[in-house]
Amino acid sequence: MVSSSVLSPPGTSPVTLKDSTGSVSTGSVATPPSGILRVRARNHPVSTAQKKLPAWPLLGLLYSFPALWALGVLQVAPLVLAAIMLFYLIIRGNVHVPGSLWVWGVFCVWVIVAALALTRSTDIIGWGLRFINILSAGIYALYYYNARSSISINRLLSGLATLWVTLIVLGYGGVFFPEFRLHTPMSFIMPAGFMQNPLVRDYMLPPLAEVQHPWGAPKAYIRPSAPFPYTNSWGLAYTLLTPVMLACLLRLRSIWLRIALLIGMALSTVPAIATSNRGMFIGLGISAAYVLLRQFLAAHWRAVGMGVAAIVAMVVTLFASGTVDNILGRQDYSDSTGGRAALYRATWKATLESPIIGYGAPRMEPSIGVSMGTQGYLWTLMFCFGFVGLALFVLFMACTVASGARVKTTSGYWLHSVPVTCCVVFIFYSFDIAQLTILMLASMVCIRSIRDGERL
Repeated sequence: MVSSSVLSPPGTSPVTLKDSTGSVSTGSVATPPSGILRVRARNHPVSTAQKKLPAWPLLGLLYSFPALWALGVLQVAPLVLAAIMLFYLIIRGNVHVPGSLWVWGVFCVWVIVAALALTRSTDIIGWGLRFINILSAGIYALYYYNARSSISINRLLSGLATLWVTLIVLGYGGVFFPEFRLHTPMSFIMPAGFMQNPLVRDYMLPPLAEVQHPWGAPKAYIRPSAPFPYTNSWGLAYTLLTPVMLACLLRLRSIWLRIALLIGMALSTVPAIATSNRGMFIGLGISAAYVLLRQFLAAHWRAVGMGVAAIVAMVVTLFASGTVDNILGRQDYSDSTGGRAALYRATWKATLESPIIGYGAPRMEPSIGVSMGTQGYLWTLMFCFGFVGLALFVLFMACTVASGARVKTTSGYWLHSVPVTCCVVFIFYSFDIAQLTILMLASMVCIRSIRDGERL
């Protein structure tokens, strides 16, 4: 303890102030004249380095995303970086946990409990991948929430922009080179037995697109998927990152950067339309409708008018370009809606037989030819972790939406639309590590900005 005496002019009283770094300064406020007052101030100096979390583990994950994909370590590196972040959180201490992340922590524990339902050794891999994704995404969110002094909103959004650029560039690769597969360095060292697994093969030898040949179709459907194995994963990432990019656009100060981002967003529609992904357009519509509603409730009439005009123009463009006809036409040759309905019925029936802890991992349904616990995160949670696991995730989403609802800016509305949209699209979309990370970080931006008064 360091003691110091502060001498104040007559009629004032010293006030000890502590800034964000923990340093102490003194000021004076007026008091009734009572002579010269002496106040003993206590100062407990704390090293700034001890209080500051390094930015590189989280930003490194985002900025190196394309390199991790090209190396074939996209399923390994996120866990390693999550462990590093957890280490830094532990040694620094004084970790603040928002209420919604407490729910996520309970959810992680329940996923471990659900492992008791595993009956086959091969299911451990499926359970392990899902648990690692859930745990890692929670650690990322907690790290960002506690790293205000090192990771600003703009730095985080720049990292997420890297994911978006990667998505668009590889999306164009899928459009022009749909048959190409990248031979990653990991593919040369992976045991041959593992490479026989279709999912492992898609990670080690990632394709740029799904090329589908439904029976009776006049031509193959080329649907971009990279940097993910499946087109639906690409569509979900695009659904979640587009609002983030609109938030970036509103926060950019450089007119040239704004123009570049607008051009990039216009160009992104080419691979997006090529996916012929219905869920993607539904998700984007929900996000736009939510922001429009918030603008309406805030009486921002000019923004409401511009938003309505933009939505009408987009709908007209989709119909005029033949995009809607192309999406509907694919259903003539591939009854994905009917197939999903049959799978969902089978998943529901099976879950009723193990309603508490589920089955730990998806299981094949022979009559349909697709694994139960897939084709939507709701069904994954329900089948793999029971109704308890599903309830915990829904509770987390409700807490997250409620905690971030007090954002007051348009960029905040767009970021908050990410968890709002996820409350719907998780019914028919599956979440991998990238999609969970986008959801968690966008949510924490809103919650942290409200707690700390950061300008969003």
